[in-house]
Amino acid sequence: MKRLLWIACFTYLLIGLTHIIIGSLLTEILDYYNRNYTDGGILIACQSVGFLAGVICSSYISKFLGRRRAVIFAILSIGLAQMAFVSLIPWTWWLIIAVFCGLGFGIIEPLVGSLIIDAIKDKPAVAFSRLEVFFGIGSLIMPIISGWLASTELWRYSFLVLGLYALIICVIWMKVSFGSLDDKLMTKSIEQEEDKQTESTTFLGGKYLLFIGFILFFLIYVGTEVSIMNFLPSILISKLNTETFAATLAVTIFWGAMVAGRLGAGYLAEKMNYARYLMVCCLGTVVFVASLGFISSLWLGYVFIVLLGLMMAGIFGIALVYANQMLQGSTERNTSILIAAGGVGGIVLPLVTGSIMDQFPTMIVSLVLAGLSLFMFAFITFTKGQRSEQASEQLEV
Repeated sequence: MKRLLWIACFTYLLIGLTHIIIGSLLTEILDYYNRNYTDGGILIACQSVGFLAGVICSSYISKFLGRRRAVIFAILSIGLAQMAFVSLIPWTWWLIIAVFCGLGFGIIEPLVGSLIIDAIKDKPAVAFSRLEVFFGIGSLIMPIISGWLASTELWRYSFLVLGLYALIICVIWMKVSFGSLDDKLMTKSIEQEEDKQTESTTFLGGKYLLFIGFILFFLIYVGTEVSIMNFLPSILISKLNTETFAATLAVTIFWGAMVAGRLGAGYLAEKMNYARYLMVCCLGTVVFVASLGFISSLWLGYVFIVLLGLMMAGIFGIALVYANQMLQGSTERNTSILIAAGGVGGIVLPLVTGSIMDQFPTMIVSLVLAGLSLFMFAFITFTKGQRSEQASEQLEV
């Protein structure tokens, strides 16, 4: 079990690295091809579309190939995409290959995540938080690697480093034995028979409203996180006339706080219980996102950004474990749909945020994001009440 968890962690490190690499090198890529930032936005959108398609298709690919083969296929698509990028293919091919690259880590995230939730019954939140830590580490170190290579005019070889790492992880998934879990990994759908029995009774039996609520929860959370990452420097520059370097540093501080928060998120959630932990973190998110609209100094802004990162750090992973406990049924299906909802939020909400930034003061952006985050707090409060009612009914029976 520990072997599976560690390999899953290093696989999440891969998708953290892959998720951020194009954005880290976007200036160098656009300069080389003599393209503008609109073209860069299209390139990132292509990868996002591929990611969303991968998440949606992941459970179907798993049923066709089996989980292990599906993960191997996805890692190979990432590795081969990086090898294509390092060869500096024509620009049109970048757009096509970016879709396949996004497809790869879109397949991996829900499959490996649901596998860990299924396989590790003792404190699953701790295990999933470890995956999130490695994802965050990947997002932190890739800009460092690519920035150093870019300073030596060797930026293209960032893709080579990532491609080689992907191939190593692929070989590990192909060769390593997971003991009693091997049969579970190779079957074309470990939950297929269970789903046939539970789908109509559990999922269709009054769970639709709850499921829609969780979809909106993940859409808002990921959309808010992506909006903060993309617009935080602009908010600081607009609000405080901050220099570009100091404003951009805020994103690194945010991710550093996210990684630090994820180190303890699982343990805190297990100790407090999932619903209470999520309520505290969602309420903290509301407070500190709103506070960004009222900051009067850069250092105060940094303090709020650290606190915001700590609050948001564990929400995604813990909410995913909590949702699967509340919804029951197919972990693989639930996980895929909820991560896909997050993917939609990551595309749509930043567009809305950008539009608001163009027309209103930054304070309005902070208040809108805080208002959306308030839904997350209200929804978790509602589910906590639902769970308490279910528990009391079971005791009476």
